[in-house]
Amino acid sequence: MANPHIAVIRLTESGSFDPDVRDTLIVGPGMGTSVNGLFTEMAQHLTHRFQVIGIDLPGHGQSPAHHEDVTIPEIAGTIAQLVKNLRQTGTIRGESKVYFAGLSLSGQIALELALEHANLFDGIAVMASAAKIGTAEAWNERSEMVLFSGTEAMVEMSAQLWVAESFHDYSKLDTQKQALANADDQSYAALCQALANYDASDRLGEITLPLFTVAGDQDQMCTVADAQQISSAVQNGSTAVIKNAAHLLPLEAPQQLAELLDSHLL
Repeated sequence: MANPHIAVIRLTESGSFDPDVRDTLIVGPGMGTSVNGLFTEMAQHLTHRFQVIGIDLPGHGQSPAHHEDVTIPEIAGTIAQLVKNLRQTGTIRGESKVYFAGLSLSGQIALELALEHANLFDGIAVMASAAKIGTAEAWNERSEMVLFSGTEAMVEMSAQLWVAESFHDYSKLDTQKQALANADDQSYAALCQALANYDASDRLGEITLPLFTVAGDQDQMCTVADAQQISSAVQNGSTAVIKNAAHLLPLEAPQQLAELLDSHLL
């Protein structure tokens, strides 16, 4: 089973490495979205401290399709190797602290990084996610639906859950809807299976890294209670809630989320 190839997208400055030796924040999007449109605005509020580097999930955004089975631990292992490579090439300078902030499925990747690759990171943020997201039955049904009808069939249903009713920046939302429509069907289905099979609930107490969770109070998929469950179970956790926001927190509240990450990733 081959590990997926994950594209690395620089969201802040250009150049082969960060000349100011700032801290490094690696951000990961949720399934069906692309990191560029989702996190770019938030990243601009963090340039005083971080170089922000994004990753795209397999078959999403700039990452190539992955048509084999894949697991959350395998994706986390790929990202861990990316971090090592970025240090070796000088993109991440030796003095730079490194943090990972993952949204939704990438939030589970964040938990797995905290469990199995903690030595690479100084802190972890889990955004709009849960130790177990949904049910295996629901993810299996979605996987079959996408293989039969394509990711286009998921666009309107997903978009209704992505943002709160008060969100009206339709151009930003349309960018993510297009990202979902463009996502590779087989890769998306494989990620559904990965979500069906992952549950970190029984291992949260093993996490010693500082871990920050944040949830939108209108999120129907990954609730405030899910965020609180994680932060209370880990050894060094904290939680924040963003009001009038649902699931795509970087899209809905980019400045507020940036400020929360800046203050909690120490």
